[in-house]
Amino acid sequence: MNIFRMTYYLVSISFKDFGFWFWTLCYPLLLTGLFIMATSNMTVGELENIDVGIQEDQELTEVIEEIDFINMTVMSEEEAVSEMKQGDISGYIHGDNTLLVTESGFDQTVLEMVINQIEKVAGSGIPYENYDFEAQFIEENSQEAQPEAVLFYSLIAMIAFYGIFSGIEFMSSMQPNLDPMGARFAASPYSKVKFLSASVLGALILNLATNFLILAVIIILYKINLFTELGPTLGLLFIANLTGIGLGLIIGLLPKINAGMKTTVSVIFIIGLAALSGLMGPFIKIILIENNLTWVNTLNPLARLTDTMYKINFLGNYDDYWATIGMLIGYAAVFFSITLLSLRRKQYDSI
Repeated sequence: MNIFRMTYYLVSISFKDFGFWFWTLCYPLLLTGLFIMATSNMTVGELENIDVGIQEDQELTEVIEEIDFINMTVMSEEEAVSEMKQGDISGYIHGDNTLLVTESGFDQTVLEMVINQIEKVAGSGIPYENYDFEAQFIEENSQEAQPEAVLFYSLIAMIAFYGIFSGIEFMSSMQPNLDPMGARFAASPYSKVKFLSASVLGALILNLATNFLILAVIIILYKINLFTELGPTLGLLFIANLTGIGLGLIIGLLPKINAGMKTTVSVIFIIGLAALSGLMGPFIKIILIENNLTWVNTLNPLARLTDTMYKINFLGNYDDYWATIGMLIGYAAVFFSITLLSLRRKQYDSI
C-alpha cells in the first residue's frame, strides 16, 4: 500500500468523526460569530471621504479644496442645517472659520482637527498656499495594538494548531491497546515511516481545508480584511499546522488513555495558550504576561504566531517573521522525531 492510499484511508476515518468536525470547524465558526457580534464596530480600511458645506467666499475654500478626503459644497447655513439633519453632510464651515454641526462623531472630529491645523498655520505666518497639509515629518514604526484585531489573529492562530486533533485521532487509532485498527496495523509489515508521513499528510489536508473555510467566512461573509500580506500569512499558518499536528501525534502516543480524554486535555491546553496570546482580550497578555512573565509568551507558539501576524499585516514589520517560522519548525521537528522514535521502539507482548 502506498502513502497516498494510506492517507486516503486515514482522512476517511477522521472525515466520519463528528468530534473532529466539531472542534476543527463548528467550534471555531461559533467563536468567530461571537467575536463578530462583540466587535461589530471593527473596521479595517481607509478613511472615507467627508462631505462638508462651506459658506460662499469663505477664506478657507482654496485650502480645503486641496484636501483629498474632504468633499466641499458651497451653500447657505439654512441649506447646511437641512443637509446635516438628512445625513448628507457632516458639518458646515462659517465665514469666521467655525464649524457648525448637528451631532458629534468621527467625521466631525476630523473636520475640527483640520480647521484647527489650518488656523495654527495662519498663526505661524506661513501662507496657506505654501503649506503642505499632507506632509508627514514623523516616520511611524509602531502603533498601539487594536484589541479587536488581536482577538481575531489569536483565534486564527488557535485554529491553525487544531491539527492537534487529527494527530491524536490518527495516532490513537494505530495503537493496538486502544483501537482494533491499531492491532491490524501492528501485525502488518507496513513501514512506520510511511505511516507517519501519511498521517501528517492526511491531517494537513483536513486542517488546512477547515482553516481556509474559516478564513473565507471571516473575509467574504463578514467582510473583515485582516490580511494585507496574505502570502506570508498563509506561510505562517502552513507551518503552524505542521506544528499542531506534531503536538497531536505526541499526545496521541500517551498509553492507556482513550482519544476522547486526550482531546479534552488538548482543548484545555490550546485554549490556555490562546488565552495567554490575547484570545480573551489583550489585558491578560499585556498586564499579566508581558509585564511580569515575558518568557511565557516568548515560548508560547500561539502568542508568537498572533504577534507576527499582527505585525506583518498591520505594521508591515517583518522583524520577527523568520524567527517565528524557525521556532515553529523547531517545535515540529522535535515532535515528529519523538513520535518516530517512539513508534520504532514500541512493542507489545500480545495483540
